[in-house]
Amino acid sequence: MAHVMYENFILSNKINDILTTSLNINNYLTVDTTMTQGPGMKKTVNTYTSTGDVEALGMGEGNTQGIEVSFTSADYDVLTYQGKFEFYDEQEMTDPLIVDTGLQHSADRMVNKFVKLAVDEYDKATLAVQGAWSFDLVVDAIKEMNLEDETGLFLLISPADQAKIRKALKDDLKYAEGYVRTGYIGSVAGVPVIVTKAVAEGKAYLATKEAVTVFIKKDSETEYERNADIRKNSYWVRKFAVVALTDATKVVKITIGE
Repeated sequence: MAHVMYENFILSNKINDILTTSLNINNYLTVDTTMTQGPGMKKTVNTYTSTGDVEALGMGEGNTQGIEVSFTSADYDVLTYQGKFEFYDEQEMTDPLIVDTGLQHSADRMVNKFVKLAVDEYDKATLAVQGAWSFDLVVDAIKEMNLEDETGLFLLISPADQAKIRKALKDDLKYAEGYVRTGYIGSVAGVPVIVTKAVAEGKAYLATKEAVTVFIKKDSETEYERNADIRKNSYWVRKFAVVALTDATKVVKITIGE
């Protein structure tokens, strides 16, 4: 079997397809592929908050408060996320799937990195509740967001808290076949509960995907280097991205205590 040479544009298309699929599965962040800044540059991100509420008024009464929206700006460095994998001609001749497997692994690692960065941004939440795991705790967190439409809410928890929430909520944690298929462990108060290693024990985040955005360049960069003498092939795959909190009204930090 002859050695197959992969052109850079083929690798770029493959890694983009894998990343797009993986990121779309993770519905807890928004993907924006319009970023034009390059590595080493800065991207200014506005984070929005709001105050005020809707009031119940009688005839002749007017509002005593208004709903106000404000924002703060923060500069984020555009970083390079790079994966490297190597193989020998003889390895590919033995297993032709080695390149696709290496690409998949690189993409998975990038997705995991973006998820961890997203959780770091969730941790900047200004809305917060604290207490022991209970149905009421989740309801209180939902109340903090003051949403008219609760569609799209999710709850991220740590694997270390998975047994605790199951024991504490018991029948309040609803199970459905759809959750099993998609990796959720169930729902509470209508909110899907998602387990991820990116969340630390004793913390949880109630959010919608609008809370955090990953600004990412649409195209990947790939480089190829070959040592003909020893028939060694080296590939580098890069993405340029910024992960930022973009709407602080769409995330509540939950601290688990007694």
